[in-house]
Amino acid sequence: MAIEEIEYGSLASSTLLNNNFKDLQEQITALTLRISANTTNISTNTTDIAKLADRISDLEGNV
Repeated sequence: MAIEEIEYGSLASSTLLNNNFKDLQEQITALTLRISANTTNISTNTTDIAKLADRISDLEGNV
């Protein structure tokens, strides 16, 4: 489903408006889920980089 444009000055049916709002809500939900997944990935990558930096530091200290 896609948001349907309503021409200026025209009368829109409640079905058309409800479908547009439903589609918009679905798009917002999908975007929210993608943002959440990306946030988790960033957090995981940041932790992994910090651990790798610690390991490198430890190795440099043993040389």
